[in-house]
Amino acid sequence: MTTVYIDTVFVLNGILDYLLLLSTARLAAAPFQRLRLALGALLGAGYAVLVFLPGCGIFARPVFRLVAMLLMTLTAYGARRGSLRLTVLFLALSCVLAGILMMVSLFWQVSLSYPQGIPSSGMDWKALLLAGAVCYWLSSTVLKRLVPHHGRELLPVKLRWADRQVGLTALTDSGNLLTDPAGSGPVLVAEWQKVAPLLPLEPRITKDDVADPIRGLARLSDGWGEGRLHLLPYHGIGVSHGLLLAVRVDSAVLDKQVIHRQLVALSPEHLSDGSYQGVIGIAHSGTGGTV
Repeated sequence: MTTVYIDTVFVLNGILDYLLLLSTARLAAAPFQRLRLALGALLGAGYAVLVFLPGCGIFARPVFRLVAMLLMTLTAYGARRGSLRLTVLFLALSCVLAGILMMVSLFWQVSLSYPQGIPSSGMDWKALLLAGAVCYWLSSTVLKRLVPHHGRELLPVKLRWADRQVGLTALTDSGNLLTDPAGSGPVLVAEWQKVAPLLPLEPRITKDDVADPIRGLARLSDGWGEGRLHLLPYHGIGVSHGLLLAVRVDSAVLDKQVIHRQLVALSPEHLSDGSYQGVIGIAHSGTGGTV
């Protein structure tokens, strides 16, 4: 008879599920939020505990496992195009990880058992930490080398100008090559409506200013101060040579990282269905870029 410790089951499966969800998002290059990944992992850990409770053994059946997995991926990634692909990839990585953890347990001769098909290590914290290390190595090293891109992540952003500030959500995307001509740092492309409350009221920016950047620069630059407004060249799908009206704010806080004098390019159109309002890439050399 195998003795199972509920607290260890919860912690171990929470760690494994979080790293599997993170690995799935990175491998699929899908946008993700770490809080949602954590909620999905907690759901998986709760299910792992449920099957060991008295009278709940029925939930270990394959149909309930499938339901739990679907709920985990929906919680972690949301309902979106490609949800089925993410779920299948999560299942595949789970199978691969189960085999790797079994090999690790045999190699190190640690107690790692699977009662009810759920990873459990009793009170053997060596096995717990070893399993977590293997998962982290798998997601941060192996997958990073196998896949030429990194996963896209949704990050909170706060923009500041004088005593005003606005918040938005930005998608990190290595395909966005727009860089700041003054410092070669990445440019944040943001929906102009989200940035507008940050900007001076006189003269007030309008959609026409953003849609016609040359007109906007001529009309707004004198009232906003020297060095605040710029024209940023770019090219993208269907646009060989384009211009974006860009504004230099006092600072930007991207996921707790402070960037002074951040250049923000104003998009006249919505960038997503509402899940994010900005896009930022990684630093590249050059004076223009691709969006």
